[in-house]
Amino acid sequence: MLIVRILLVSILTGLSAPVIAELIPFDKLPKVNGFTIMDGEDEQYLAATDKGLFYSQDQGRTWGGFEGFELPATMITKTSQGSIYAFVAAKGLALLDRKTRQWRVVNNEFGSQYLLQLTTTNGIPARMVALNQYGKFLVSDNYGIEWQKMSGKYQPRTAEEERGQKIYMTICQSCHGKDGVGENYSIQSLTDKKYISAPALDASAHAWHHTDDDLVKTILEGSPRSPRMAAWKKAGITEQDARDLVSYMKSLWTQRELDCQGPKHMECMN
Repeated sequence: MLIVRILLVSILTGLSAPVIAELIPFDKLPKVNGFTIMDGEDEQYLAATDKGLFYSQDQGRTWGGFEGFELPATMITKTSQGSIYAFVAAKGLALLDRKTRQWRVVNNEFGSQYLLQLTTTNGIPARMVALNQYGKFLVSDNYGIEWQKMSGKYQPRTAEEERGQKIYMTICQSCHGKDGVGENYSIQSLTDKKYISAPALDASAHAWHHTDDDLVKTILEGSPRSPRMAAWKKAGITEQDARDLVSYMKSLWTQRELDCQGPKHMECMN
């Protein structure tokens, strides 16, 4: 389902390649997923491709690669303030230092999400709005360092959700990501077909395909698919703790997932 995984099919043997020593012609450039131009003394073209971030200093005739970013890049853009941002699998959102021509990772807490578009306005320079592969908007008010859903920062609405959120942050967040966005991409998850990533628990994945009781059972007894999903009852998590966790998870869903939870999900997917 994810474009990132599709992109990887053709590059599994080239992920650790060093910066390209020799420039390559345009017709040898990997599939381009995004493009921008950095103005300056020497106009530079920049491209996000299936095999990483590339640059050209001769109006696109020949291209070189950026060292350390030889991974699928889904987006690159120049903001209204002239900053260059790119999204690279396993790296996250990166900002280009225009002086040193080096990339610096700004945020890598997107879990299974990746960005397709990003824009800003001159009115609020620190504010950034991005679009992910699920067609959902994300917002940052501090130049991309922190992100939240368009609806705003999560706030528990009930005592059960609040307890569940605290338990989640203690035992679940390290694998399933902040606010249930799933495990971040890594070299292993991108290249090892047998690796099972910790899925997103918000509305973007399949948690809502299961009933409350099924989710509680998995929390308490673990998963036969992956030993990484522990049987948390052995660590003292009670059934009430597990149900509070489920309450928190469901607070991350939209009304569609709440209405379609469990066996009904097949009808809602038609």
